[in-house]
Amino acid sequence: MPRQLRRGLLALLLVLLGLLTLVLVRTVRMSPPPVPAASLASPRIDALPAAHRLAASLRFRTISYEDRSRIDRGAFATLHDYLRSTFPLVHRRLGREIVNDLSLLSRWTGSDPSLPPLLLLAHLDVVPADPPGAEAWTHPPFAGAISEGYAWGRGAMDMKVAALGALEAIERLLEERFEPRRTVMLAFGHDEEVGGDDGGRAIAGLLRERGVRPAFVLDEGMAIVQGAIPGIRKPVAFIGVAEKGYVSVELVARGQGGHSSMPPAQTAVGVLASAIES
Repeated sequence: MPRQLRRGLLALLLVLLGLLTLVLVRTVRMSPPPVPAASLASPRIDALPAAHRLAASLRFRTISYEDRSRIDRGAFATLHDYLRSTFPLVHRRLGREIVNDLSLLSRWTGSDPSLPPLLLLAHLDVVPADPPGAEAWTHPPFAGAISEGYAWGRGAMDMKVAALGALEAIERLLEERFEPRRTVMLAFGHDEEVGGDDGGRAIAGLLRERGVRPAFVLDEGMAIVQGAIPGIRKPVAFIGVAEKGYVSVELVARGQGGHSSMPPAQTAVGVLASAIES
């Protein structure tokens, strides 16, 4: 290759490297323009009465069971009555549709019907409290105690707290005569802890039939933890965007019969143990 050609290619390479460096530097330094955020005042909520209202909801034994016949339907009905009397403006303005007898669906109509709604989810059911003995608990699981700065009981975290939180906020906003631009929907299922077929799934099917396509859905997320991430002392709110599923597997092993004093080299129990270990 002639010397002049080599020099030309080298100069071209240097120019390209310079351009690439410039692009990379400007890319790193580039930041999007600030987007002005609407200034919205948070609704005024008195924390202690709100905590007591949450605690009262924890006293209803809205327990889910795989065997649906064991569900105390009266507990859900009385919880519904409690929510209606505790948050009268919400129930007067948003209404309440009962889905499959025990789940709730409400709609706060916004001023702009062209905007897809936002959907706030929660579930009113809790898992059984085993063992049932009071001595096994710091506070009885359905006492709805307020102690040491916390509300204690089944549902305090998972997840009557989300339902009561949404109702508290909307009740206060209604008191302040706030009108949302976007429609807000509330969906409270009753059997999430056992799969949600009769609650959340039924509500989803109902909204699909009506052509409702929310802009986004806010469901239960992770906890606010402290000390979980090395080097960070402040509380960290985990954001959950997905959840593991589950699978139930039934294993059956068959082997030769015989007396336990003279077992074969490998028994059905050994086969099962190998399968489980694998």
